[in-house]
Amino acid sequence: MEIIDRYLKAVGSYLPVAQRDDIIRELSENIHSEIEDKETELGRTLTEAEQEVILKKQGHPLLVAGRYRQDHRSLAFGRQWIGPVIFPFYIKVLTFNLGISFTVVTMVFVALLASGQAVSFSDVAFAYSLQLIIQFAIVTGIFALVEKNLTKYPDKWDPRKPNQLKYPEFFEAKAAKDGQRVPKLESISQFIASAVFLVWLRAAQKSPFLIFGPAAAIFRLASVWHQVFLPSVLIILLGMAQAAVNLLRPDWVRFRSAARVGGGAITLVVVYFLVKAREWVVLANPSGSAGHDYQHAMGVVNQTIFFSLVGAGVIVIALLLRDVWRLVRPGQGPVESRA
Repeated sequence: MEIIDRYLKAVGSYLPVAQRDDIIRELSENIHSEIEDKETELGRTLTEAEQEVILKKQGHPLLVAGRYRQDHRSLAFGRQWIGPVIFPFYIKVLTFNLGISFTVVTMVFVALLASGQAVSFSDVAFAYSLQLIIQFAIVTGIFALVEKNLTKYPDKWDPRKPNQLKYPEFFEAKAAKDGQRVPKLESISQFIASAVFLVWLRAAQKSPFLIFGPAAAIFRLASVWHQVFLPSVLIILLGMAQAAVNLLRPDWVRFRSAARVGGGAITLVVVYFLVKAREWVVLANPSGSAGHDYQHAMGVVNQTIFFSLVGAGVIVIALLLRDVWRLVRPGQGPVESRA
């Protein structure tokens, strides 16, 4: 019963290692017992199609494993918006986006304090709260749609291909035993995070308040950021396209490496031009009476951005070298499956 073994293997891949054997043993006994009862009723061996019907009744491996997982955290406001199956994935994306937003806001306020400018608690609270509300609303909305789709179409899966979502490969960074594959949850995560960042980037271009908070009346972005806006959008779109392709074809491992090499090369060029600019934040009103008072704060912000860009450049080079090696090394596997 190869189809049963594949199903059990798929369920097991979503379970914690400590519980996996016991749960799979219990589930296997239940499935085989149901098959034996059906065969006794019909007086013959079940066909593969009839076995698929029994597996369909059990449910998608991801949902079945979710019923056994001890982590049952979810997000609910009156009704459940995000269930325990995708909640850990939701938390990772939300934390990542909030980390970026809070880092930028913190840099601005640290620069203001370092220059001796007065910063009230209400200003800080409002800036952080705004970022929290924006990221929470966007990320939660996207995952709520994913949860709704998963709940509305729980049977929309093929028992002959139960490994359509490799949950632990994303969280544990494990390769599939039957060959290298791009975890689908990794592709989903990358696509959603990139889409959220793209929306935020476009909004921030029109409203500096999303970056500087109350300090938007004092600072504005230098012209170099507008010059690299389109290349930055291209990098994000390239990453989204790669994630979309690998979501459909997880076996195209080398395609992911090739896309990352291309995106990394463009990113390195963008970082080079940014570092070369030497000025990334300017005063919104340099001729004003308070312009001189904020010169030191602007210098602190620009110095912080400079070191951040240098660090980012080093990281981009390291990742680029890693992806080039993955692309050219032997044994990477074919770019596309011939099956």
